[in-house]
Amino acid sequence: MSPMIHRSLTRLLVTTALLTLGLAIPAQAQYFGQNKVQYDKFDFKVMATPHFDIYYYPSEADAAKQVARMAERWHARLTRLIGYEITGRQAVMLYASHPEFEQTNVVEGMIDEGTGGVTEGLRRRVVLPLAATLGETDHVLGHELVHTFQYDILGNANASSVPLWFIEGMAEYLSMGPHSPQTAMWLRDAVLQDRLPAIKDLDDPRFFPYRFGQALWAYIGGRWGDQTVGAVLKSMAGDDTGIYRSLTAVSAIETATGLKQDELSEQWKQSILSAYGLTPLPKEERRRATSDDLIIGARTGSGALNVGPSLSPDGSKVAFLSERSRLAIDLYVADVPTRKVLRKLTQTEVDPHFQSLQFLASSGTWDPQGRRLAVAAVRAGRPELAIFDVENGKIVQEIPFGQRGEIFQPSWSPDGNLLAFSAQVGGVTDLFVYDFATAKTRQITTDAFADLQPAWSPDGHQLAFVTERFSSDLNTLAFGNYDLALIDVTSGAVVQVQTGLKGNAVNPQWTREGTGLYFISDQTGRPEVYRVDLSTKQSTRIAVEVTGVSGITALSSALSVAPTGRAAYTVFRDGGYEIRFIETASRQADLGAEPTTDLGMLPPVDRPASLVTRELQQPGTGVPASTEFAEQESSSHMSLVDVGQQVGGVSTGGFGTYVSGGISFLFSDMLNNHMISTTVDVNGSVHDLSTDVAFQVAYLNRAHRWNWSVFGARVPYQSGSVQAGTGVLNGRSVYVESTDLFTQTASQVGGVVAYPFSRALRLELGSSVQRIGFSHRIQTQVYDAFNGSLISDDRTKLPSEASLTLFDTTMALVGDTTANGAVGPILGQRFRIEGAPTFGDLHMFNLTADYRRYFMPFRPVTFATRAVHVGRYGGSSEDQRLTPLFLGYPDMVRGYDVNSFQANECTLTADGSCPEFDRLIGSRLGVFNAEARVPLVGLFNGKLDYGPIPVELFGFFDAGVAWDKTTRPSFAGGSRDVVTSTGVGARVNVFGYAIAEFNMARPLSRPDRGWLFVFNLRPGF
Repeated sequence: MSPMIHRSLTRLLVTTALLTLGLAIPAQAQYFGQNKVQYDKFDFKVMATPHFDIYYYPSEADAAKQVARMAERWHARLTRLIGYEITGRQAVMLYASHPEFEQTNVVEGMIDEGTGGVTEGLRRRVVLPLAATLGETDHVLGHELVHTFQYDILGNANASSVPLWFIEGMAEYLSMGPHSPQTAMWLRDAVLQDRLPAIKDLDDPRFFPYRFGQALWAYIGGRWGDQTVGAVLKSMAGDDTGIYRSLTAVSAIETATGLKQDELSEQWKQSILSAYGLTPLPKEERRRATSDDLIIGARTGSGALNVGPSLSPDGSKVAFLSERSRLAIDLYVADVPTRKVLRKLTQTEVDPHFQSLQFLASSGTWDPQGRRLAVAAVRAGRPELAIFDVENGKIVQEIPFGQRGEIFQPSWSPDGNLLAFSAQVGGVTDLFVYDFATAKTRQITTDAFADLQPAWSPDGHQLAFVTERFSSDLNTLAFGNYDLALIDVTSGAVVQVQTGLKGNAVNPQWTREGTGLYFISDQTGRPEVYRVDLSTKQSTRIAVEVTGVSGITALSSALSVAPTGRAAYTVFRDGGYEIRFIETASRQADLGAEPTTDLGMLPPVDRPASLVTRELQQPGTGVPASTEFAEQESSSHMSLVDVGQQVGGVSTGGFGTYVSGGISFLFSDMLNNHMISTTVDVNGSVHDLSTDVAFQVAYLNRAHRWNWSVFGARVPYQSGSVQAGTGVLNGRSVYVESTDLFTQTASQVGGVVAYPFSRALRLELGSSVQRIGFSHRIQTQVYDAFNGSLISDDRTKLPSEASLTLFDTTMALVGDTTANGAVGPILGQRFRIEGAPTFGDLHMFNLTADYRRYFMPFRPVTFATRAVHVGRYGGSSEDQRLTPLFLGYPDMVRGYDVNSFQANECTLTADGSCPEFDRLIGSRLGVFNAEARVPLVGLFNGKLDYGPIPVELFGFFDAGVAWDKTTRPSFAGGSRDVVTSTGVGARVNVFGYAIAEFNMARPLSRPDRGWLFVFNLRPGF
């Protein structure tokens, strides 16, 4: 390496320090990334029960009182079931709807629509939205409170390492019991597909941990008694004395049951086969679609998730929600006879217009002419009805609800003048009607019971809907089955529909004449399609599927019947959901005798009296009689949340004594709206601790949509060179090592403000002041060449640059609509336009313009492009105290890293410089990158499939140019010409924690060099 190259490297290290601390970017939350937007300001209060602190805000106050009573009941239940008294008070953060829950700061990162609640481990906080019904809220609350017992017994670190099937399956079993039509549906499907898992298979993501984990715990509880569940959990904690070691999840179960894992798995499997009397389908029938199958699903080329069917009035088209793109759930319209998709109405993976399409609880509704489709959606944190023109796919009208909350399942009236829908406001779900003529919304039910899935009668006078009002008691918080009801839209009179069936009845759809209703009932323990005659009150089975007729949840919209008599319903099959079509006119006769056993009961069949079931069937036990609890304002008081430690140590030897290590502390309030982080780090010689100690402290305020922070830091950065050789001193042979060490210490205070306009766009503002000090010293150590003893150690301080005082400001506009694969973005676009003026001892303007585009012309290949300009402009942009920007970092132009150059590559010059290297440095850079990316598994099956260990292959082309204010970039040769490289590589997702990139780069502008191997820990650009 030539001396000039070495000097350049030294300066680059100093520049990196300057840029990191804010010369160009004073403070920055994240370079790219989408935004968690806090659309609302929640005025939280705290309701104190004997064991809980319930955090709520005024609009949900009435529902919060009921949740407080439920929590006390669950505390009593779980204490008895697990045989353990939880320590301390338990915090529960309650939100009135899912869109409001998605704004919480207690849970970091984005929250998807399928998340019903979270228990975080650092402070054992439970955070959940009120569900559409109080009964479902009770179930989710119980599930999350099981997690609090798990965390309390095992500790945060141990609980986090326990398999999901163990943790989540136990929470489902103790909160729901052994009767679960949804889980039984998954088991029957696994039998048919010959895919029943052994216990050792449950870590495989193909086996949903909630369902299969619940099934295993139901088997253990049903065979060895429900007390075994708590015993297993407590045995994993060991004891306080340390005499008994804690057990792993599997070993604890083996100890409790007396069976080894393989034997237990086999007996569990046999109990499932016996319970449902099924045998696997022939291999050729498991996934193949026959000519008689009229379906939309994986068997006919769609994705694995196809839900929420809605037939057009003539039955020729169906709107449905699907993840056939494998990137997001979108709205499609298909031709029913051919099953061909006619149009994709949304593209949520790259278009942030809608925050949600309510795929769990809704489907679309057609206007009487079959030209427009209305769907429930969430936009900018608010519920709305969006109306699409089906022919051109455009949104023709958006009807805002006007209140915080959530809309479920709209229904268009037969005359086209009204839209009925169910909406959740303040945690309570009622029925509403929107009038197109007046543009006004009228609420037609007002009570604490949930009213869902409205459907207009053919004459437009009544709505059929689903309600819990006839089976639930709010005084004892006893929640029964869902029933069907009719409401007169004018008078508001409600009558129950008598079906003659037990179990839940959901998804009402009118017959053409208006004399009956189609619906889904789980009377047999398996969801099936029925038709009830409203005059005779007799119900007839219309459609039976071996697994069951159901959407993702028991209350998902899964049935649509057109006036023509064609029906579409969702079926669970092969681990996914497909849409099946039938003609109801051909289903007049009953489909045979109903099963004699309860198909919703989980094995074993010969289950003894269940403690869990007994607890769940005693709703009044443990419920406080009063709904009045002490209340107070929530506090922003912060306490210690976490302590982080950097592994360090002390070493002593011939080179001196060195110390390294660090520690960090994180403080926050209960809502995570206010946070303080502190970090202290030391890494250097004991002689120089005053210069080698770094610290940072930052305060973050996220209580409002405007997020802001202030920070202070002191960070030393060091670079240098070492020269060594032998010689003679006073007649002795000696080894001399001279270290030329440069230290740059940056002390900085500043602040950052960020405002998200939407999930995809934000504005960042920042300002800081910093003092950068420089020091230069030479340490010369002389050793005896024969025995290695230290003869002398001289430390000499040399003159250095004067310190700098800088005032930095920055403003950036950041956009991000990307959809990510397993190792990097694969669709959408990103951009960052940032200006950062610097004042003080240096005056310049730092500009960053970064645009990236990702598109997929054919699956599963993504083409990714990036164009970047980074530059310093102004009087100090070429100051000698600043190291020039460098083009050859691996994330800029591959194949030109400083460590890849050799002295023989340099053209000889009079001043000893290296033009081949110097063309990579300047005060301004321009870079272009292009990649073709494909998942390794997808390369063979043509799908966006990364396999169990996500691996992506890519080929790339990089080009870049560096220049300064005295030169111009050249594209036709010269000292500032474009440098290019090409190559291939692979990226691997390392257990979800880091992306490892391996590539072979061929630097085209270095013809004498061959292929260079590069390794980095980072995702693709």
